[in-house]
Amino acid sequence: MFFILSKILAFILKPLTLILLGAAYAFWTKNTRRRKRAAIAAFAALIFFSNPIIINLLAARWESGQKNPDTLEGSYDIGILLGGYTEFSAETPEGALNFHRAGNRLFAALDLYRRGKVQKLLLSGGDGKLLGPKNAEAEIIGQYLQKQGIPAEDLLIEPNSRNTRENALFSKALLDSLPGEQKRCLLITSAWHMRRAELCFQRAGLPCDTFGTDYFTEKNNPNPLKWIEPDWKALMKWEYLLKEWVGYVVYSQT
Repeated sequence: MFFILSKILAFILKPLTLILLGAAYAFWTKNTRRRKRAAIAAFAALIFFSNPIIINLLAARWESGQKNPDTLEGSYDIGILLGGYTEFSAETPEGALNFHRAGNRLFAALDLYRRGKVQKLLLSGGDGKLLGPKNAEAEIIGQYLQKQGIPAEDLLIEPNSRNTRENALFSKALLDSLPGEQKRCLLITSAWHMRRAELCFQRAGLPCDTFGTDYFTEKNNPNPLKWIEPDWKALMKWEYLLKEWVGYVVYSQT
């Protein structure tokens, strides 16, 4: 039930959903005053959520896990790579994979492994869709990484988690099933997702050091129009960060 409710809430909190609801109310209501207020609110929301400077400032305060790979001390036993970077809905040729911008997670993990900063990779991620065909992302990426030259014995596969909370719980169960002492772990995920992920892993009893990737925060741009003109990417960033903030509050109370 929690999984289903989280998906519904994530849909409602999308900026475009809120804007379209306001526009729809303005169109359907017969009250002139309410129609005017709803139209103004929808337009104001569009201007606000599409402004790049506002979300850039918020992302800069929220993102965490920023580290230079060269400054990581020693070598971690396990690099825990959280899923959610493969675009299975894309029309791709047979045998090919399509990654979206969060693919930075995967390539950062691969780089850390090849540098010797992590000895093994734990791939955590199943399929978070409510409907439609399911793809066990961790299993598919495991096969992909073996084609990149990573031995199967250096890959741990957790293919059942549907959200960040399950990433933490199932990763903890998998590592607890391994022989030997507690492993030194490095959590690898997007910087904008790191605070919620780190909280989930702490609550699951699996504290990790963190390594953020896939940053939303952009460098200062000398062109002032860059920060004034509407940008569709700002809407996308709001969608992700609103989900993170609500999820962080919910997980912190459970």
